[in-house]
Parts: sequence; structure tokens; C-alpha cells
Amino acid sequence: MKADNGSIYPPPYTYNMDYQWAPPIQPGYNINPALYPNGQPMVSYATQPDGTPIVTTQPNVMVIPQPAHNDYLCLSIVSLILCFLPLGVAAVIYSCKSRDSLRHGDMFSAAIDSRMAFKLNMAALGIGIAGHITWIICVIYFNLTYSHATNYHFSFSL
Repeated sequence: MKADNGSIYPPPYTYNMDYQWAPPIQPGYNINPALYPNGQPMVSYATQPDGTPIVTTQPNVMVIPQPAHNDYLCLSIVSLILCFLPLGVAAVIYSCKSRDSLRHGDMFSAAIDSRMAFKLNMAALGIGIAGHITWIICVIYFNLTYSHATNYHFSFSL
């Protein structure tokens, strides 16, 4: 398409010094209005031809923080090594799934996997503590009960 002067290029840009991007500040308003980081005003004021003020504001954005779900990976590794191996392995798997869901932004799956990892960790911890206590009691019992069988009296006579 050709411009009015026959050229295919648009006319050069001319800066109009008379143009104001915002109307003059009305009396009673703040002289330094709040600005966004890019320098744009948050609020601009104008008047209609009959003198009625028009206030234009930017839309408000509410950011609701999402809870970051714990993946319990450290607890899963501890319960894997020290407590009950089968439940520890399952807890590590769910912890990794929870971490992947958080990385992909799927908060619902992350919450479900995190809760399952926590439940498995608590079950492994309970079984592990019960097992260790049972083992300690058995060792003490058998040492006290059968201690006379291990007392060998050797006499070396020449």
C-alpha cells in the first residue's frame, strides 16, 4: 500500500511536544502518584467534558501463596536404612513422586504423594522402633537366662 505522497514507506515519526500522556494533576491530588516499576502510573485522572472526574486504575492481581508440600525424602532414606526396608523403599518412591509433582507444578498430586510418603515413613519408623526394642529385650533376656551356659571353667593342671 502506498502512502499519500506516493512512497511505500510510512512518513517519518515526529515527536509532538504538545502531547501529554497524562492530564495535569487536579488540585487536592498527590503530586507524586505511585508508579509501577516500569514507570507507568498506577492511577490516572481525567475529566469528562461536563467536569465529571474519570479515575482509571490498573487491575489488582492477588497472588495466593500455595503451600509447599514437604517431600520427606531425608526421612524416607533414614527409614529405609535404619527402620523397615520394604516400607522405606515405598516411602522413597512416593517422596520422589512428590518432588517431581512439585517441580511440574501439580500441587494436588504433590500433596497426595507427600501425605502417602509421610504415612509410610511413620509406619516404617514404628515397625523399626518396635523391632529394635524387641531385639534389645531378646538380647538382654537371653544373656541373663543363658549366662551360666557360657561360663566355662577351665582348669589347667600340670
